[in-house]
Amino acid sequence: MLTSRSHAHPLRRSLARAWPRPGWKTAGAFALLCSTVAWASFPHAPALGGDEQREWRALGIGPLSSGGETAGAMAQTEAAEPIPFAPIRASAPVPAPQPLPLGPGPIRVRGVAGDGLYWSLRAAGVSPQAAAEYLAALATEIDVGEVGPNDTFDLVLSGDRSLLYAGLGRAGESALELVKWSANGRSQWIDAANSGRPAPAESSGFIMPAQGPVTSYFGYRYHPILHFTRFHAGIDIGAGWGSPIVAAADGQVAAAGWAGGYGREVQIAHGGGVVSLYGHMSEIVASPGSYVRAGQVIGYVGSSGLSTGPHVHFEVRENGTPVNPLSVRLTSAPTVDPRLAQAVKARLQQLLSVRARG
Repeated sequence: MLTSRSHAHPLRRSLARAWPRPGWKTAGAFALLCSTVAWASFPHAPALGGDEQREWRALGIGPLSSGGETAGAMAQTEAAEPIPFAPIRASAPVPAPQPLPLGPGPIRVRGVAGDGLYWSLRAAGVSPQAAAEYLAALATEIDVGEVGPNDTFDLVLSGDRSLLYAGLGRAGESALELVKWSANGRSQWIDAANSGRPAPAESSGFIMPAQGPVTSYFGYRYHPILHFTRFHAGIDIGAGWGSPIVAAADGQVAAAGWAGGYGREVQIAHGGGVVSLYGHMSEIVASPGSYVRAGQVIGYVGSSGLSTGPHVHFEVRENGTPVNPLSVRLTSAPTVDPRLAQAVKARLQQLLSVRARG
């Protein structure tokens, strides 16, 4: 007798609900079960001892805050073989430099540059300060890195062991004979061997007369007070009230006082028709007719004259015509003072008459 599907046996319907048809979820669960059983069947490594654990941590990569270690000692293995004794490599003792004793008069030190000029100086007893001063003196004439191992050094130190003379004998090159020369409150190194030759012409630009940004450049601009466009003959440097204003180059003060819209103003003549101007000062300290050097204070920042706030109006004129101060360079003509050359050579002979150490 046939029955319809709607009248299937109750037990059969229960089994169908308990065991659903195979699908992706069933296959995934079965694969996870198999992998777990397989992993459990693998042999496990025995627990590591303390030394082995530290070695594995040292080989790993991790932050120190999480227990990472570096440079750990390797654990001994069966490949290690004991030796009866560990040989000690003999090394020659390094002699300590003997500093030059202080004395009432100068002292002369000579030697060979060797593998390192600085360390050869130190081995000869020259202090670190004097050795550095010697290298700096040589650097005014040559590249110190080009000093050869067979070159010879020659120094004369004062009683307090400051450097007075820096000589260097060079293989295949002319020797250096640098004399420390002081004049007008400044010291410089003069090569006595070349003191009679004219030095090449030097070209240098103006230094900025105040510390601050350029707030207005050279050229036509809209004037903030007059409210029309006109030519700005210099540059404006923004600086705080009372900040120092310095001379942009060596020269003679041509004018210092009140100058209408420029307020309190200083003008400096630098030769060759070049004049620099500094306006809107709060105070002037330079005197007309006095000579000033580059970097010397000539006044202080203010807002005098036709000005909207504290700043320096910096202007440069060549033969009366304003030029851009940021593009001007001064050239000093080469000069030779025969009296200076003779004085330097006489000083050299005096220094080289000092008895050498040892």
